[in-house]
Amino acid sequence: MNMKGGVGKTTLSVNVAYALAYFHKRKVLIVDGDPQFNASQYLMSTKAYLQHINDPKKGTLKEIFVPRKAAGVNTVTGLAKTVDKSKMSLNSCTCTIFDGGAGRGKLDLIPSTLSLIEIETSKRGTESKLKSYLKEKATGYDYVIIDCPPTISIFTQAAILASDKYLVPLKPDPLSVVGLPLLERWLEEYTDDAGMKIEPVGLVFTLVRGPLPAAMREAMEEVRATRKDEVFRDILSQATDVAKSVAHHEPVFRYNRNAKASAQILGITNELVERTAGV
Repeated sequence: MNMKGGVGKTTLSVNVAYALAYFHKRKVLIVDGDPQFNASQYLMSTKAYLQHINDPKKGTLKEIFVPRKAAGVNTVTGLAKTVDKSKMSLNSCTCTIFDGGAGRGKLDLIPSTLSLIEIETSKRGTESKLKSYLKEKATGYDYVIIDCPPTISIFTQAAILASDKYLVPLKPDPLSVVGLPLLERWLEEYTDDAGMKIEPVGLVFTLVRGPLPAAMREAMEEVRATRKDEVFRDILSQATDVAKSVAHHEPVFRYNRNAKASAQILGITNELVERTAGV
């Protein structure tokens, strides 16, 4: 998570989630927690996405927060009825993105939608619904990764309440470095108020340009000097292969396995598994 936009949160979330399923054979759920639904657009074609959100039997993250009523017909009486989407199974809200077969890894997605912004001003307590939903329905996953929006909002709060760990993608520029302790201070205050604990997994440098500009190099050196082991060994470069992989709705390592970013994603994922004790 990061309260700053344009730092590669979605790129990191999507590629690491996919790598956990593809290389580490884990069962992974990625939740698109952003009304801009960038993770959904990354992983789903426009056709597949529209089919899902327009299917009355399917749901998105919005239905987890505010269940809607879907029209239907009672097959016994022939009378109109509504379907309470709060009773929807996890399968109804997810799309399978990758399935390697039994014990060979799987990646599912709970997509988001632009209309999610309608619940921004929902009554207090709405932010806890994602935690309750995942606790009840997502117990079979090895990892649940939530792609957070770049703002402090009900969706960010929901992601925090539903999580036991968090990872910070950090673009190495002066503004991002200054913003890091502000994020941590807010997070500490929020979790204290909520009576919960959440552990930092670490920091990953993202969107690193090459050749490395002086300001970016200085920012990285400062963070490594002060944060030491918190910083992941691998970085994620700003690369055209990553941008192209988005257009093809697949992770960079499947779009071009020889790309520099592919090796970086695998390194970051391997270290994530190490730092989370394999979950």
